[in-house]
Amino acid sequence: MITRRTFARHLGLAAASLAIDARGAEANRWQQGRSPWPLCLDTATIRPQTLDDKIRLAAKHGFDALEPWEGELAEYEKQGGDLDDLGARIRDAGLVVPSVIGLWKALPATDAEFEQNLPACRERMRQAHAIGAQHVQVIPWFDWPKVTPAGTLDRKKLAGFYRRILEIGLEEYDLQPAFVFLEFVHDLRTIDHALEVLQAANHPRAQTIPDTFHMYLGGTPVADLSKLAGSSIGIFQIADAPAEIPRDRLKDSHRVLPGDGVLPLVEALRRLRATGYAGAISLELYNPAYYDRDPDAFLAEAHAKTLAVIERSAAP
Repeated sequence: MITRRTFARHLGLAAASLAIDARGAEANRWQQGRSPWPLCLDTATIRPQTLDDKIRLAAKHGFDALEPWEGELAEYEKQGGDLDDLGARIRDAGLVVPSVIGLWKALPATDAEFEQNLPACRERMRQAHAIGAQHVQVIPWFDWPKVTPAGTLDRKKLAGFYRRILEIGLEEYDLQPAFVFLEFVHDLRTIDHALEVLQAANHPRAQTIPDTFHMYLGGTPVADLSKLAGSSIGIFQIADAPAEIPRDRLKDSHRVLPGDGVLPLVEALRRLRATGYAGAISLELYNPAYYDRDPDAFLAEAHAKTLAVIERSAAP
């Protein structure tokens, strides 16, 4: 719930959020004029580091934003930390929080499962609100590492669940929930599936979250990004896929830096720009080979390569 303690701070955050959105995808006003979008670091990309170190490293290496995971926030509180203070430290470092990952199993198969999980969703929205996040990711039911087979979830029912979470987030936590579609959730794995949920939710603030890696594995062509309005995208997550591993054998742990793989990321970003999307581009990697590297050297390379792909997408 929104408290008196955080109300004044969130007035400032709302103004900052509007300033971000108003920049638009046609004007290169980020990254010293090199990008139309703020560049965000998903904290899983440098997973071994502490949350404090992730804030410091993201700011040091030129990222505009940070996308933390709810487990990190829960652990931070468990260790006696204050999330309002953490949010202040993030802002003092010159960063914003476009999204927090996420509301797990928030879009399940049954009403009973939804109601059972709703208290946990509220707690995670409270945490995301406390650090000043703009969005929280709404994640469908899946039993990792198993694939959720087709016919497990009903997209119209998912739309109803999502609308309820969306209304709770907006009205009670000053937070924009946006749902993800994932290649291992067969009933919600493509942009066409996401569009069906968006339309059935029938809410003007309904949003989804494309991820280039999940699009590739789920069989969504980048051309389908043109089916989305920029305003219906909560955040855009980016990663590449290595050439040496067949698509049907790829896992999240195989994600590589943008430009180091085979995905048509330049085309994807051109189509994203054409939608009018004005939010963040979040670098999301879970590759253990990167975790073993010196974080300064790795993030310098990660920032440079991600920005290079963004710049190529703006070239004629």
